[in-house]
Amino acid sequence: MKLYSADEMGQADGNAQEMGIPGGVLMERAGVAMAHGALERFGPPSGRRVLIVAGGGNNGGDGFVMARELHRAGANVVVFATKDGYEGDPKTNIDVLSNLGVRFVGADEYEEELGRADLVVDALLGTGFAGEVREKEAGFIEQMNASDAPVVAVDMPSGVNGSTGEVPGTAVQADLTVCAHAAKLGCLVSPGLEYAGEVAVVDIGIPTEADVEPAATWTDAGALRGLVPRRSQTAHKYSAGTLLVVAGSDEAMGAAIMVARGAQRTGCGMIFVATAEGVVDPVDAQLIEALVSGVPEDEAGNMTADGLNTLLEQAQGVSALVLGPGMGVGEDGRQIVEGILRETDVPALLDADAISNLSGAEVLAQRSAPTVITPHPGEFGRFLGEGTGEIQSRRLHYLRHAVEECGCCILLKGADTLVAQGERLSINSSGGAQLATAGAGDVLSGIIGALLSRGMDAYDAARVGAWAHGRASELWLEATGWPQESMIATDLLPHLPEAFGEIY
Repeated sequence: MKLYSADEMGQADGNAQEMGIPGGVLMERAGVAMAHGALERFGPPSGRRVLIVAGGGNNGGDGFVMARELHRAGANVVVFATKDGYEGDPKTNIDVLSNLGVRFVGADEYEEELGRADLVVDALLGTGFAGEVREKEAGFIEQMNASDAPVVAVDMPSGVNGSTGEVPGTAVQADLTVCAHAAKLGCLVSPGLEYAGEVAVVDIGIPTEADVEPAATWTDAGALRGLVPRRSQTAHKYSAGTLLVVAGSDEAMGAAIMVARGAQRTGCGMIFVATAEGVVDPVDAQLIEALVSGVPEDEAGNMTADGLNTLLEQAQGVSALVLGPGMGVGEDGRQIVEGILRETDVPALLDADAISNLSGAEVLAQRSAPTVITPHPGEFGRFLGEGTGEIQSRRLHYLRHAVEECGCCILLKGADTLVAQGERLSINSSGGAQLATAGAGDVLSGIIGALLSRGMDAYDAARVGAWAHGRASELWLEATGWPQESMIATDLLPHLPEAFGEIY
């Protein structure tokens, strides 16, 4: 699926018109296709009442074309045009509606019509909108959201920033968002993701020659196929990737186990686990294919910096590192994590406590070896000195800021897991709420760590890992038929081989 920001969509639209395709033709095709998309989702309209809420500009024009098509299909269409006068292509299409006898209502009848509607079309603001909705439009949106009728948004739910997904004020809560030509970035990045509902893309006749290269990509199986290196016929366990996992404590020994098992199922040839010495025996009993060693621990059962030199020695013989899950937070943890980052030049993944133990972005920026951090919003907020709510309200903004400061690859977890490095950005397509369970993030760390150990670029390892992790959860749902709330982290492991099989 192609992703466009508002500016990128504007460029593609403009390029098409420069090639001789009139804007009115694009509007016609968009409105017709969007109407058909609404019919496919909500069924035959015959006799049903449809309210079109149309703002100014081309978004309103698309809504007028939809009104005509739904009228032709047998719906009882009513149009609320919020602008006093229209020009150009929107005026052409509103005149057609008048000639067809379609009924128009004013603001004084809007609430009543909402109460009678079986379907509402939001063509109020559109893709190019940014900032906070003005008071008048905010009132229309609040009334729309209070309606019981399902809502179809034209290109973007009104009030959502089409390029960032930010929602600084009121926004339409859509059931279906129909995007012209390409999915809009704001529909797939939280919080816009939560407002868009189901997202569908329709063809409006923009030729490939008019397309622009998008800044963001949608990570699905097709985008990843062939990226993961395969073992040669002469491979041995050390050439197939060697990974040192520094994880676990007296209170969280399972973290080390989950990381190692995720790495095993991702094809890492040899895994070394360094964990708090008090839990070596139970961890070793669970990981019969890995080599487990102990690190001196404090009274709380967390690893201490006394073991740093030993960890550095172990790191000399591996091709990648995973640092942090369950290791505990404190001065000793900081010395371990920053000491390993400073003194080693192998690819590394930092998750959970390793991120919380960092003293600042400069520690990552000074590192030349490939590095991935995989925070959830709370950890990311602590790292940046921001609240979780602020992070969630501006996910792309803070992700891009952190990537610039840290100079590494960042995977920001969430319903819209984002991966960014340099100018590259991708949104993961797989997974779901079933992954909101303890240990799932540890499995993800192991997957990405194994891919790094096998020689993958940090950005590709992160987005492949995120997709395979999510796909394994989908395969578990398909295989069991159980509710998503029943999944636990270990359920992912037997489905990882099948997930990777889809992209090899």
